This record gives sequence, C-alpha cells and structure tokens, in this order.
Amino acid sequence: MTDTVAHTRLLFAPGDLRGAEAIDDVALVSALGDVETAWINAQAHAGLISADARAEAVEAIAATTRSLLADSAELETLAADAESGGNPVIPFLKAVRSPLGEDASRALHKGLTSQDVMDSALGLLMARVARQTHARLDVIAELLVGLSEAHADTVCLARTLTQPALPTTFGLKIASWAAEVHEVQSLTPRIDYVQVGGAAGTRAAIREFAGTQTETLLREFHVQLRGPDAALTSIPVPWHTDRVRVLNWASHLTQCVTVGASIARDVLIGTRPEVGELALAATGGSSAMPQKLNPTSAVLLHRNGMRAPGLMATLTSTAAEAIEERSDGAWHAEWPALSELMGLAVSSLIMLQTMVEGLSVNPEAMRKNVDAASPGIFAERLNIAFGDRLSKAEVQEIINPGGVPVAALTAALEKHPTEDEETLDLAGFFSPENYLGDAEDIRQSIIATINGPEPVSPGLLPFASRK
Repeated sequence: MTDTVAHTRLLFAPGDLRGAEAIDDVALVSALGDVETAWINAQAHAGLISADARAEAVEAIAATTRSLLADSAELETLAADAESGGNPVIPFLKAVRSPLGEDASRALHKGLTSQDVMDSALGLLMARVARQTHARLDVIAELLVGLSEAHADTVCLARTLTQPALPTTFGLKIASWAAEVHEVQSLTPRIDYVQVGGAAGTRAAIREFAGTQTETLLREFHVQLRGPDAALTSIPVPWHTDRVRVLNWASHLTQCVTVGASIARDVLIGTRPEVGELALAATGGSSAMPQKLNPTSAVLLHRNGMRAPGLMATLTSTAAEAIEERSDGAWHAEWPALSELMGLAVSSLIMLQTMVEGLSVNPEAMRKNVDAASPGIFAERLNIAFGDRLSKAEVQEIINPGGVPVAALTAALEKHPTEDEETLDLAGFFSPENYLGDAEDIRQSIIATINGPEPVSPGLLPFASRK
C-alpha cells in the first residue's frame, strides 16, 4: 500500500464527491474486471475452455483488480500506460496476462476488442447509476408529495417572469416539482449495455473459435453480466458506432441534474431574506460574513445545472461523429463526458433529497407577500368579470396600491349600470382564496398520477453477481 494520493479534481467542484464513487477509476477498473471475468465464465459454460483455465484466468483478473484498487500509484501507472493504446483495457489485460499459463492466457479476452470491454464496462456503471437515480427519484417524489399535502391550502404568489402574477397554493407548486421528478423517473432508459462485436463488429473471430457454440457463448456472456433474465431476451447486435443508446443514457442523467437545478432555483428565490418564504436546515456559512447562512445545497444544485448542458452537447457531438466501425476520437471523448454526467446525476439527486428534507415553509411570509402584491394580482379577474363594463383606466384605478379596491370597484360599477342588475356582493372578490381556479384539482391529479402504478422502466435490468 502506498501513501501516494491519486490525482483528482474534486476540490474544484464541491459536492462531486457524493457521486464520485459510482464512476471513479476504482469503479471502472472493477467493471473492466467484471466484463473480462464474464467472458471467461461464458467460455467455460459453453465448453470452450477447461475448468482449470477458467479458474486461473478468473483469479488473475481478481488479483489484478485487487492490486489496482489497493494502490493509487498503480492506478496512475495504468492511466499512463493507457495513453499509448488510447484506452485502459490494453494495459489492464497486460497486467492480468503476465502470470497466466498458456491456456488461460489464450482464453483471456479471446475474440473481443477493447471497445467491447470498455463499452460493456461503462454500461455496467450506467446500469448501477440508473438504479441509484431511479430509487432516489422515488424517495424525492414521495417527500414532495408529503410536503404538498401539508401545504395544500397554503396560499402563495405565483410569479411569472419573476413578477407577481396570481395567487396559487404552495401545495400546487410542490406538486409541480414532484411531477417533474416523477416524469424523470418514469423515463429511466433501458440499459441494454452488453457490447460484443469483435474487432470490426462482425464477431468473425468469435465465430471462428466458437463455431456452433457461438450463440451459447454470447448468451452466457449476457447472462453473466445482466442476470438470469437475459436468457429470455434477444442478444443485442454490436453497436460500436450506433451511439443512440449513449445519448439516451446521457439524456436521463441530464434530466436528473436539470430537475434538481430547477427546483433549487425556486428554493433559492424563496430563501432570499427579502422574500422569506422558505428556509433550509442544512446551510453553509461565509468565510467573511459570520451573519450569513448560505443555502449551499441549492447553490450547488444550481451550479450542476449549468455544467450538464456542455456535457450533453459533447455526447451529442460524439454520436454525430461516430463513423465506420470504430470512431477516431468520438468514442474516446464519450468516456469523460458520460462519467462526469453520471457523477453529476448521483450527486445532484443526493443533494436534492437533502434539500427537500431540510426545507421549511413560512406560510405567514407567503401570505404577507400575497397581500403586498394585492390588489394588482386581481387585474385578470377584474378584466374577466367586468371587462365589458370597465375601461382599462378604470381597472387600473381599482388596482392602484394603497387604495380600497372593493370601494373603488363598487363606485366604478355604479357608473356603468346594467339592466336587471342585481346587487353584487364584492366583499370576497379580492380574497386570494376565491381566485385559485382549479389549483387543488390540478394538485390532486398530479398526486394521483404519482401515487398510481409504479413506473417500471425497461432499463432496470437485474444485477448479475460475479460467477
């Protein structure tokens, strides 16, 4: 064991540590080992190698993986050695192969190409991340539903283009957050991650050595990586330069980041002292101003939201640049962008859950802000109810700040009498509770959708244990 510290960039991005474990070098090395082990086991199950060769190769893969995971200096050496071949699979195999006998050495990686292993390893990581995001999105949605129920009758301002618009309920606002979270969860992509095409996507070498056992070999490989259910599905064709599925993965990850950033923006506005409608239990201090309690979790979620679009753009470009049977750089550019997005998605949802759990609501401040925006927020209602009788100037006069709107409306209507006019009771006309429209019905519809049948994503394939 060495004291050498592996090179990281976590200090540049506070909060990223929460998602690093899912996609760091340790996770990738483990996934590379899982893929190579699955291929060895598949060969053994198909009767293509002996039990002794299988055991020797599997142990060498495990020993190499353990050594790399235990020593950050070895990981750095692997990274340096990866430069010459353009990927870490080549030096990883070299390390595994060094102690092997002839039979086990021949079986290792036989018929595969580096892209098969790298793509399958990244797919393993993505599958694990998708399980994390799906589970955490479910928890967050449940927390938001509970908060929405608690504030179904809490009146607050709806703001459009940053300005007071109409009265609404905070319960509906939170339900809208929950709807976003629920939709992202329901769109979790299919993680059909196994890649096996050989050097040029034709499986020529595999067919050459496996012969009539090729289908059995491929099926066993899929079962090893995806679990028993893979025996019931079709074997995916090679997708060396068909990167639409990677875009699909990236879209889900970006949605996880974006939903957190969007909710955080609302929270950041609500926690401003001059607004005072929300507060966070988990806050950070200032190095220079001891009186400050910064809404750090919301700030970092907002920051993550600004980082994700560039990564998604990179993956859009790499998909468009995927050419021939293996791309010259586009494939390689995927790895850092996709891995960073995985980390951002995990860290964002962890911070989003923390933020929601620590969110406290101040109904009194919400009511105060509604009252401060009145009677202007009833201009729409005036136009709908009395627009055929009152001029724009008269409506404006009624909603002028500091006036008595009920008296002003009564006086204005008296100037424009109608036939068969009944005495109007205007006492509650400017009450926000009386101009909420279908807010509660909409809120309940959202909650009913979320509490309906559990969304089952075809991407949530079962974990496979190493065999």
